[in-house]
Amino acid sequence: MTQAEFAQFLTDISECFINEDFAAWERRVLLPLSLVTQAGPVTIYDREALKDNFDLYLNACRVMALDTVHRKPVSLEDCRDGTFIATYTTELLSRGARRTAPYTSSALVRFEDGSWRLSSIMNARGHHDWTGHHPHKPGETK
Repeated sequence: MTQAEFAQFLTDISECFINEDFAAWERRVLLPLSLVTQAGPVTIYDREALKDNFDLYLNACRVMALDTVHRKPVSLEDCRDGTFIATYTTELLSRGARRTAPYTSSALVRFEDGSWRLSSIMNARGHHDWTGHHPHKPGETK
């Protein structure tokens, strides 16, 4: 992954939420998707759970009246096995004003099926910080 590809990847995973484009998000994710957050680890195993999680994030975007999700590259580490650890900061903006403090995340990314895709996000704040709906853990019912 080059720095230019990293920057484009961050744009892609940001715009899909503002544009409410689940297909674009799905093209950038590998299942199962692992999320490691302050609230604990979560694994999203299938498309239905990914869509449910996406929809909850969209609700948070609407509640905060976001018009921009801006992710800035921090570092890119080549793991030498075809994967990269991509670290970035996220700013959530409404009419140019921050809705929350910026935060830093790292994603495990690899090239598959013609695009860079993430399989894990660490320190992902996600919608549950703003909606109170924590993603379901394995074995839990909806």
